[in-house]
Amino acid sequence: MDNTGLIKEHFLSFWHHFLFFEIMRSKKATEMIGNANGYLVFQIIAWHHILILTSSGTQLRNEAVDLWFKLSKTGFKSNTVLTYTLISELTSLSIETVRRQVKKLEQNNWVSYTKKEGVKYNPSEENNNFLVDNFNAYEVEGLGNLLDVIKLKTTSKE
Repeated sequence: MDNTGLIKEHFLSFWHHFLFFEIMRSKKATEMIGNANGYLVFQIIAWHHILILTSSGTQLRNEAVDLWFKLSKTGFKSNTVLTYTLISELTSLSIETVRRQVKKLEQNNWVSYTKKEGVKYNPSEENNNFLVDNFNAYEVEGLGNLLDVIKLKTTSKE
């Protein structure tokens, strides 16, 4: 059975666990960034940064974290520019809201912005450490727990 069939067949046994994971992750991220709109914008920026990392071919978290820190300090060259327009399209926030949130993220030492290079993840060392050591560690643990629940719920009924 493919994953879609598996989800449909066992939907109610674990979907509330998935929603709880998402709610708790969003709550923690909103607390970290300061508001829900900022979190939505920051999530797109972090996603873009991760896309750049995926081109390295690494799969292991430890290697990805090392590369995350390296690129955060040295910057990176990319063929893609993360624009206010793209962030707006992906979050459904207005471009003006995106601009204001990027400005706040910039003031709080999370990102940088230029017209030429767009929005880039460019955190202070303190912010970067907090994101990797606390928030992402929380995400990894929570996602692992969710996958354990899904595995348990889907295999216990077969």
